Amino acid sequence: VRVQDHVATVSSTLQYVNEEERPLEALFVFPLPADAAVCHFSAKIGEQEIVAEVQDRESARDQYDDAVSSGQQAFLLEESAESPDVFKLSVGCLSAGQNSAVTIIYVTELAVQADHSLRFCLPAVLNPRYTPAGSGAGIVSEISSGAVPYTLTLSVHVSSPKPISKLESNCTLDPLVFLHSDHTQATVNLSPGHMFDKDVELFVYYQDTHQPSAIVEAGVNTAPP
Repeated sequence: VRVQDHVATVSSTLQYVNEEERPLEALFVFPLPADAAVCHFSAKIGEQEIVAEVQDRESARDQYDDAVSSGQQAFLLEESAESPDVFKLSVGCLSAGQNSAVTIIYVTELAVQADHSLRFCLPAVLNPRYTPAGSGAGIVSEISSGAVPYTLTLSVHVSSPKPISKLESNCTLDPLVFLHSDHTQATVNLSPGHMFDKDVELFVYYQDTHQPSAIVEAGVNTAPP
């Protein structure tokens, strides 16, 4: 995660392995912040890397189905029809014992909290967005310990024109490391071996947080539109 003032760029790499003795199609459903924008999606199998391009939904789905039915490897990332802040990732035709790494990059604005901190959240589970009235069902934000067969590694780089006061989390963090004497850049890591059994929340505190500031990103003339 790279936090620049009030904006976070999140790069997630998801590691898959097919432990079955037959080819497998996997479906991974994950939530994104409602105002997030996905700006990169790629997959790597062995030495081959596939970088996705944006296409019309029906056309993309047809191409994916054709590839999987003919035994080729294919990936499809699409916004859920039920909710715009839920994405579905189809990993098609992973052969027996094969590894795959899928990378998704998105950008999102961080919400300001009552104590003036900025909150970043990485959800552990797909929470139901709405609960029918009178059903008595609650939102699941934790899964029972030991039920998660995977771990999470997370590193965070924070930079801002304003000095960084502190960074807090609901999870155990390594000590915050300042990269400059003016405290405008810092890095921190989630402590090793973190079991991803609850949402990861980070709170960034800046000094002089109400002083106006602006961050400008230079355009790249050669970049495709």
